[in-house]
Amino acid sequence: MSLYNFKKIAVVPTAKDFIDIMLSKTQRKTPTVVHKHYKISRIRGFYIRKVKFTQQNFHDRLSRIIQEFPKLDDVHPFYADLMNVLYDKDHYKLGLGQLNTARHLIDK
Repeated sequence: MSLYNFKKIAVVPTAKDFIDIMLSKTQRKTPTVVHKHYKISRIRGFYIRKVKFTQQNFHDRLSRIIQEFPKLDDVHPFYADLMNVLYDKDHYKLGLGQLNTARHLIDK
């Protein structure tokens, strides 16, 4: 049993906002221009770099969200009961499990 600071949990963006954040970051941090005269291998590398960058950002962001939320087994029993009453423990665990599954699917 450990003490947990619930105030450090960041707000999780909606799915649309999450995708917008990731795609705008990809657009800012990777090259954006492909010219007609480039060889196909260079164009392929260009897009592979974008996809891998986006995949890594999704993985990092989802990992951070999963790590920020407490495991119900690690919090004080009072807080575990309170979370069960307010948010339904099964629904909470299901949500974190779905995020973990999404992270693993993105890594494939």
